[in-house]
Amino acid sequence: MAFKDMLSLCGRIGLIVVAFAFVAGIIAGPVLERIWSSRLTVTQNNETPLPLPPRVPATPKTAEPG
Repeated sequence: MAFKDMLSLCGRIGLIVVAFAFVAGIIAGPVLERIWSSRLTVTQNNETPLPLPPRVPATPKTAEPG
């Protein structure tokens, strides 16, 4: 097979692969968008702040003998 014929064959095969990839992208785009899209919803924050947790003193006080 001559170089010109081999180059023509590779070009045809490349065009076929690109055409299949293009069609697959058109078909898979909406399908993958549904699969990968998150179902998160935004909710309003609570207007009353949550109570603070009790604080533990840094140095515990010990009872002095006496």
